[in-house]
Amino acid sequence: MNYSEVKQAAARIKQEFPVLDYFHSLVRSGFLKFEGIHGKEYFFGFLEQRTGSIAVDDKANVWYDHAAGKGGDVIAAVQEFENKTFFESVESLSGSVPVRKFVPRQKPEIAQKIVVEKVAEISHDALIQYIRGRGIDLQDIAPFGKEVHWRNKGKRYFAVGFPNESGGWVLRSSIFKGNILGGGTSIRILGTVKGIKVFEGWFDFLSYLKLSRATDFKAIILNSTANLSFRLILDVLEECEVVDLYLDNDVTGEKCTINFIRVAQLFRYCLQKGSPTDWDLEALRGSRDKIGILLSNMKIIPSEAMEIWKIQTNVSDQRCHFSGFEDVNAFLVGGVHK
Repeated sequence: MNYSEVKQAAARIKQEFPVLDYFHSLVRSGFLKFEGIHGKEYFFGFLEQRTGSIAVDDKANVWYDHAAGKGGDVIAAVQEFENKTFFESVESLSGSVPVRKFVPRQKPEIAQKIVVEKVAEISHDALIQYIRGRGIDLQDIAPFGKEVHWRNKGKRYFAVGFPNESGGWVLRSSIFKGNILGGGTSIRILGTVKGIKVFEGWFDFLSYLKLSRATDFKAIILNSTANLSFRLILDVLEECEVVDLYLDNDVTGEKCTINFIRVAQLFRYCLQKGSPTDWDLEALRGSRDKIGILLSNMKIIPSEAMEIWKIQTNVSDQRCHFSGFEDVNAFLVGGVHK
């Protein structure tokens, strides 16, 4: 790419590439943790931070790290977090070079500083009180969670730990929420699988088990909605037709639920028409409207799309069962066990 091409590509990237998508990719890599939505901003933080300092304004498509006093567009983010030059950042985001597995600049350093010192059955009084405060009994969490002690930058910590598929730990306590040694989803199979249930967090999964006592499903615990990628949704749909979604009763949960169901409807439509379902996901990279691009690539006109959104699937939104509460765990604690 010459200077003129780089300049044009940079202008397009700043306008079209969602900064929020990029920061969610940092969460999936285990480099950052997602803190939630406050007002109109999404907040992220480094693993060692108690409170995340990085704010992302999705509407303005910019980010700002309040602790470091830095911010900008998505190109500035790649420069900062991947230690790339401006040219390298534009080249990477424009897709003019092969997509590489994301390896953040600071991750090797963090991996060396974080050392898991002990993994044992949960016995610390503070953790037992925390678990009970979430409405879960110790015997119910024992098959899934451990007491994890780790050291980071010379300081020692401990929390309830749940394993994830990347070989890392999802850590929770009254004062800490994050991942170490890699982020990603967690998967558990209970009995003879009749369907897949998708939970936003481990305590939602444990709460559902306590309420239902069901032992006939595969559980996918996202650990962050950032992990609910288009690829994961397709993998789930290809594996099983019956999917129950137990996401949070908030803006993000609503958005993710609607997106999952629409992908399922489009997937069912393609099966009915005999059309391919091995969609080119690379063509959707960096897009704000992935479903819109898919429809356009399939030459599906708006009136036809309206009919697709009426298709009945076996993907169901289960939030009606804990309406009025933030999530399944809040329903267990505040709704059932008052």
